[in-house]
Amino acid sequence: MVDLTRAGALRLTLPDARVHDALAPALAAFAERHPDVRVLWGQGGAETDAARERCDLSIGLEPPADPARVAHRLGALRARLYAAPGYLAQRPPPEHPIDLALHDCVGLHVGPQRGHDSRPARWRLWSGSERVVVTVRERYGVDTPAMAMQLAARGVGIAALHATGTAAPLAAGLVPVLPGWEMEPVTLYALSGPRRLPARARALVDWLARALA
Repeated sequence: MVDLTRAGALRLTLPDARVHDALAPALAAFAERHPDVRVLWGQGGAETDAARERCDLSIGLEPPADPARVAHRLGALRARLYAAPGYLAQRPPPEHPIDLALHDCVGLHVGPQRGHDSRPARWRLWSGSERVVVTVRERYGVDTPAMAMQLAARGVGIAALHATGTAAPLAAGLVPVLPGWEMEPVTLYALSGPRRLPARARALVDWLARALA
């Protein structure tokens, strides 16, 4: 039986390809679980008045500065390090994040500057209560996770890949690097207007929060 309180189109805007790729499995699963809801998602830029009118929810990487916008915290977008076995056979695998300085790395650059920032890359890694910032040599800088994964699979270096799980990197033939460490998490928010969310939007917020828990 169709739940008429949730039926209809749900328009969602994601900020960049990194978030798009990471949330795609959860969004696809939500659409399958709720066939009465048409989930329409796309990649957007800055939050303008026109953009707000076109979507029910937008995903943000930080709480909104506009007090008229409501932020629903979803959870953390996490990234771990992966490389091809062939690459790791050529040199000793890193045992600590500081060893990354001796390796070729694949950097993921999103946002307005994309891959044009030529400054040395600084990767922030966490392991429990320990925090390390290391300057790495990014042999490649790309603006989509798919390209980062493809380059890593071809053995050019170590890539930090955002995902809600490990299935995609492992399916690409990659293996974990420094498995006890992860990149500094990025907090995601679902942003909406001051009006009460429709049931289908509320259901999606709850669904993504569980996926990112």
